[in-house]
Amino acid sequence: MHARYSTLSFCLIALAFMAWGQCPFTPTITPDNLILCPNENATLSTQPYDAYQWYKDGSLLPGAVGQTLPVSAMLDAGSTFTVEATLDGCAEMSAGVLVDGWVFLPPYVQHGGDEPVNSGPNLEFCEGDTLLMTLSPGWTHSIVWTNNGIPIPGESSPTLIVTTPGSYSVSAATETCPNYVLGIGVAVDVAFIPPLQPDIVDLGGEICPYPTGNSTQWYLNGLPYSTDDCISPSAPGAYTVFVDYGQPCQAMSEPWVSTGIGAPSAAPAAPDVSPIPASNVLRVQWPAGSPATGAWQLLDMVGRRVLGGKIPATGMALLDVGHLEAGNYLLAAPGFGVRHVVIAR
Repeated sequence: MHARYSTLSFCLIALAFMAWGQCPFTPTITPDNLILCPNENATLSTQPYDAYQWYKDGSLLPGAVGQTLPVSAMLDAGSTFTVEATLDGCAEMSAGVLVDGWVFLPPYVQHGGDEPVNSGPNLEFCEGDTLLMTLSPGWTHSIVWTNNGIPIPGESSPTLIVTTPGSYSVSAATETCPNYVLGIGVAVDVAFIPPLQPDIVDLGGEICPYPTGNSTQWYLNGLPYSTDDCISPSAPGAYTVFVDYGQPCQAMSEPWVSTGIGAPSAAPAAPDVSPIPASNVLRVQWPAGSPATGAWQLLDMVGRRVLGGKIPATGMALLDVGHLEAGNYLLAAPGFGVRHVVIAR
């Protein structure tokens, strides 16, 4: 009776296994939560069995009959893998494992600091301005800033301070995937424009800005003093002048320092110049009563004297300018201020 009962139990267990279609083992795949960086490779594996067959998204992988299976982010991210393992003639399929992959938005650069005077197609600033270039959030590792394609020594922080012209770019990686380095894909061309800055010309009693512009503002020791084109300093101190040239980049002049002031004298009327522009001869009509001992000079755009002579007591002076290069000049004489002269060819 006992023997019959044992035989019957064995048969029932065997029938149960046949009905369920299961082996007495279940293969598993490790790792079961694999997330790959964009340039990363990895290996899936299962336990030791007699034979193996791997599947990708339900399709048999020809030749994939080992205990391990190599996978890559480029070819396999987003796919589900299973393995059929055989032991003692019984084959069993594992549960599926997803091979996932990290996806990043490409890095980009945000601009800060001073406002550019021109933002397209290049960024243009005035000399002395500062551009701040900041990497997009998350790109904090392996940062390399370049200027004209050459890495900038010591610059590995997310923000770059730019004060010199060049063509700037950057590459970086994230903390999650520190070996995946990606560049922004473009270079940012940056230029810095020298500001127009007037010089102060000392005419022996008057000081004048050179070159002249749309408007003039004089300062004495930093305080507004006069809006005349030329002034006769009335007190000791540092005189500066700002001339509006209608340009985005303009600067105050260097200071002209007076240590003592003599008694001012009335200035005669300024001379008339014609034609404007002149080609070979410039006519200068000096006002009556001009001091015969005075001197005049014609200055080029960098303040160099190109012509000069004595001021006549009255009447017209004809100046030969045919040998001078075309451009802008300044006729200056003590007590008369300055006159803008244009020579054309």
